[in-house]
Amino acid sequence: MALSKLQFMLDGIPVGYFEGNDFPSSPGRYRYMPFRGPGHYVMRKQLSAGGRPRCYYDAGDIRVSFAVRDCPEYAVLDLCDFENSPQSDAKHHAGAEPPT
Repeated sequence: MALSKLQFMLDGIPVGYFEGNDFPSSPGRYRYMPFRGPGHYVMRKQLSAGGRPRCYYDAGDIRVSFAVRDCPEYAVLDLCDFENSPQSDAKHHAGAEPPT
């Protein structure tokens, strides 16, 4: 699978990539291209169960996480609750091994 510069993840697994020239950074609806794989499947399953999957993307030294509120139509996500954190903190919180 080719990596896109606008790819986003769920628990370290690629979900898809955003269409357009920039990552989303504020609440709203955004078009995306889903990947056929476990990341997208898990995100949709969490949504179907009434959850709000928390996805993220890395932009330079910053990790931007966001909640997926809904998928109102194919290839459109309704996003909210954006948070920025340094990537080093984000990797530690995401379950990555701490530096030795």
